[in-house]
Amino acid sequence: MASLPRVQKVVAHILRSDPRLAGVEVTTWVPDIDYRDFPMINIRRIGGVRNPKAPKLHVKPVIEMSAYTDFGDGSEGLITCEELYETALDVLYDAVGDQITTPAGYLTSIFETMGATQFSSLYSDSWRVQGLIRLGVRRPRTTS
Repeated sequence: MASLPRVQKVVAHILRSDPRLAGVEVTTWVPDIDYRDFPMINIRRIGGVRNPKAPKLHVKPVIEMSAYTDFGDGSEGLITCEELYETALDVLYDAVGDQITTPAGYLTSIFETMGATQFSSLYSDSWRVQGLIRLGVRRPRTTS
């Protein structure tokens, strides 16, 4: 078993647990079209390193956070998508500030390496806004 948690497990738990994102599907692997629902946030690790001073305690992965909304409202859907991304980002900033702990671990820092950017969506009739975020992640503290 890995000594450090998967960042996707920590972030997905935080986003799914926050009432500001009620009704939003949070995924780490986009479901097949028959099971895909919008609005959706997908979390994917794209790199990062372990802390060289504490490689078994602390990791600084970079994630790609993508927000998707359906095209139903035309250009209004893009605004909704941008707001969804910003809300999810607020949740992550709050999780760092409040030291929200999940069963997998917790976030110790956050840094946006690329802010919210509109991209063409990979899925028909939807909008996509994504950004890159470097997070500090630690496993849960133990008292033993």
